[in-house]
Amino acid sequence: MKSGNFQVFTQIIDYIIKYFRWVVLFAAALIALSGIYRVQSNEVAVVLRLGRLTGITLEEQIRNPGLHFALPFFIDEVIRIPVQAMHERVITTHYVVFMGRIHPDVDQNGYLLTGDNYIVLVRASVLYQIRNPVQYAILNRDTGNIIDGVISAELTRLVTQMGIDEVLTGRAELSFAVMLNAQRILDELETGVTIAAVELPGINPPMETIFYFEEVRSAAVYKETLVQRALETASSLRLNAQAQAGAYTQTAISYQHSRLTRAHNEMAEFNGIYELFAINPQLIMAGTFRERIGRVFAQSGGSIIIPEGSESPLILLP
Repeated sequence: MKSGNFQVFTQIIDYIIKYFRWVVLFAAALIALSGIYRVQSNEVAVVLRLGRLTGITLEEQIRNPGLHFALPFFIDEVIRIPVQAMHERVITTHYVVFMGRIHPDVDQNGYLLTGDNYIVLVRASVLYQIRNPVQYAILNRDTGNIIDGVISAELTRLVTQMGIDEVLTGRAELSFAVMLNAQRILDELETGVTIAAVELPGINPPMETIFYFEEVRSAAVYKETLVQRALETASSLRLNAQAQAGAYTQTAISYQHSRLTRAHNEMAEFNGIYELFAINPQLIMAGTFRERIGRVFAQSGGSIIIPEGSESPLILLP
């Protein structure tokens, strides 16, 4: 009996030894195939070998899209980075959403304090792209939280330098300033990301003060409307006054030209008569007398009768 059991055991050992090499070869093949990986068209990859980045230059460190081979998974770690994708993070540090609305409790809500001591709730979102895969994947393993902190810090710094009206109406300028300053800081931190845009979809006062903010905003809009109307009225009056002044000036210039022309004509006529007077004074005096008498009778309706044989005329008045 013992001899039979020993024979069975021997057969099992022989069987294991016979097929063990095939098991080993199969396991080795699986381990080798585990090192083959594919990088998609919208991403790149970096390889960590025993925790250390492979490659010396940036070109050697980055694996471009396609099939690649790495050592087994317990030696090499492949990290894929979606460099072509646009990533978005919502910054709710200064704007807490509760059941789809602004959190009603100021103590539980985030907020910012403006330069003129007003409380304002600012919700921001940032769009960014990975520019340097090595910096993004290796140097900073928590890049998302770094971006949150930098954007939040820049919002806090800039809003505290602005008045409430400037914050509520200057959303585009505030977004651009936050983007520029945040990008500079992220570059200094070597995060390897490029900010495409900083959006501020929500800038609101606290719930408790919304009514008063709306009243102030309406008053400011009404004030601007009145100022604009006043400027338009002043401009219209100024244009009308300028037009009237131009018309009066043109009339005066025309009248001046007419009087000067008339004066020049009379002067020319006088000079002509004077030259003739210097030659024959009697003729000029008689002609001038007849001309003036003719004008007088033309105005008075009288007539002149010269009796026959008489040298003195007889003037008849009506």
